[in-house]
Amino acid sequence: MEHRNMKDDRDGIWIIGADAKTTYANERMAEILGTSPAEMIGQESFAYIFPEDVDAAQRLFDAKTRGDTKPFQFKLRRQDGSAIKVDVQGTPLFNAAGVFKGIVGTFSVQK
Repeated sequence: MEHRNMKDDRDGIWIIGADAKTTYANERMAEILGTSPAEMIGQESFAYIFPEDVDAAQRLFDAKTRGDTKPFQFKLRRQDGSAIKVDVQGTPLFNAAGVFKGIVGTFSVQK
């Protein structure tokens, strides 16, 4: 039986507002990105994307604003500049009036 660090089994949780800025990140999400939750708060989510991937990230964000709930895979840019591939379940958030408020993302590192 393979022994795995339980820490690696937890998902990163990242909440991004309608303005694409980080409103919440758990410790695991910060670990994935090589930073801290406090440093992520208020940062543009696109700050963690490679320049060549910004257009694709913007298309995914726009799809979420329209209610798309499909999971996707993406490559994020860690604070040290290295790449990390993740599986993402991004769930759009809407208020009672149907106005887009942001995205709750669950992130797991691809094995």
